[in-house]
Amino acid sequence: MIDYLRKVIQEAKSENITLVPCSKEEVDKVKEYAGEKLPAAYIEYLETMGRGTPDGFLRGHSCFINKIFDLKNWAEDLLVENEFSEKLRKEDFVFWMSQGYVFAFFKLNEGEDPPIYYYREGSGQKKFIRIHFHLSGFLLGFIRGYPDLFEEK
Repeated sequence: MIDYLRKVIQEAKSENITLVPCSKEEVDKVKEYAGEKLPAAYIEYLETMGRGTPDGFLRGHSCFINKIFDLKNWAEDLLVENEFSEKLRKEDFVFWMSQGYVFAFFKLNEGEDPPIYYYREGSGQKKFIRIHFHLSGFLLGFIRGYPDLFEEK
């Protein structure tokens, strides 16, 4: 497997962030849930930190195994509630949500380290926006605290 998250893991270790991996069975359940082939970078995420980071990294964000199976439904509800014109498609995999008003997803058919798309309630968006060219870069941006992480790219 290509190591897509090498920089993310190195930065986490340098910041003393503990990464708790999913079990093989948990990863298999996510693969089955996706219904299509998951990108290698996301599988690596699950195998590296899919059960959480007890040291605070991503605390308050819904992106770990205990929430993964609910995220797309929550995102769809948010879009309906806000009468957003676009809909999530079958190939859209919602992997991150925060505070119930913002979420990010990737498309299962856009490569092994796919671009990240985003929606935020109250933003005035007319369409989903791409906020990063790669999942690995999105995660690295979280660790490094990039102020422009959620801006259109």
